[in-house]
Amino acid sequence: ATTTYEHELLADQLSKKHMLPYRARVRARSMEEFNGWVRHDGEEFMYVLTGIVQLYTEFYEPIEMRRGDSAYYDAAMGHNLVSVSPEDATVLWVTSLQ
Repeated sequence: ATTTYEHELLADQLSKKHMLPYRARVRARSMEEFNGWVRHDGEEFMYVLTGIVQLYTEFYEPIEMRRGDSAYYDAAMGHNLVSVSPEDATVLWVTSLQ
């Protein structure tokens, strides 16, 4: 758990996998809560489970996303996610492992 996200790994008992699926509780409420952009190797798929989030990316305008919305992006591009709903939002993230 961090001040911005709380991750729960899914299917963590599998070895030699090519994807890392996890559910995340989005605690952040503003970009100022991050120490710069999150970026890492691989590609990332994100699906909103509950709440409303704002997806910020390094090269695109921010986008508001609601339950059922999804995004797929190059994780080397800076990205941050904040909850804009009164409660913490939850998302499903799947990151490719390289």
